[in-house]
Amino acid sequence: MRIKRLTGLLFLTLMPLFIAVNGCSTTESLTRKVLPRSWAEKVLPGQPYLKKRVMVFPLVDQAGLGPETTSELSHKFHDLLKKSPQLLFYEPPDGVFSSLAMSSPQFGVLTNSRLVDFAEGLGMNDLIIGVINPVEIIIRKTGIWPFDKWRRIYVVSVAVNVIDIASKTFLLTHLEQEDFSVDLDEEEERDEKAFIQQISTEALPEIIEEQASVVENKLNEEPWTGVISAVENNTIMINAGKEVGLKLGGRFEVFSPGRSISSGSGIPIHLFGESIGVIKVTSIMEKHSLAEPVSGGPFVAKQFVRFKR
Repeated sequence: MRIKRLTGLLFLTLMPLFIAVNGCSTTESLTRKVLPRSWAEKVLPGQPYLKKRVMVFPLVDQAGLGPETTSELSHKFHDLLKKSPQLLFYEPPDGVFSSLAMSSPQFGVLTNSRLVDFAEGLGMNDLIIGVINPVEIIIRKTGIWPFDKWRRIYVVSVAVNVIDIASKTFLLTHLEQEDFSVDLDEEEERDEKAFIQQISTEALPEIIEEQASVVENKLNEEPWTGVISAVENNTIMINAGKEVGLKLGGRFEVFSPGRSISSGSGIPIHLFGESIGVIKVTSIMEKHSLAEPVSGGPFVAKQFVRFKR
């Protein structure tokens, strides 16, 4: 924590020097590259940026922690994400998570396509699902001969996937873990089940904090992506409005859907095609907006739109 604070103070101290030497435009670019977006937004206020609508499902308990502990960890994860000023947080309605099938193998999350379709129907930008993995036990020799020893390594981990709803692609698949090493000679006197419970209780809250930070940073650094909902008489409807902070005159680059491939989970992945043109917002509603062509075309429903800062 201390290192992070010193880094921030050092950068802010040197900021006037960057401005004097490089000028404002260069400084803005450099600031965004060096600092996390949350810091950059404070240093460079007033920059246009759209919030992302994210649906976050409860954590999947593969470790056998039980519903009470899993619920506490899920709430911690959710509360951390809710603090982000650039995210609009949504939880699925009661019953949706259990009613839509989901396969969650160890060290990964394979999401049923119906979950993605459900989130898409509610106008989400991203879907976030995590799994608390079973504690993995590995036996290996550590140290340098002649002082090496056989040890038992307990690995506590959480995997999180972030899925971009428009393209059905994985923005992030991240595994966060903490290892606990125990001398094999000590294992004979140890209650393994109680030990696993102890290290899980100790490690998981911190792992959840790290995962929330990784997810927030990834979502903040990715451009806002949506779709054209409909087109009529050269009027283009897109799935962004007042809710995400869109203003009149906001511009989007439009891309054609590229080729579609099937992922291992059965979810079709729609790759971005070529850039078609640019559109400008002329009328804003709460969750949708109307736009007109600025350049390029033709524009049709289901084309991707990406916000131009």
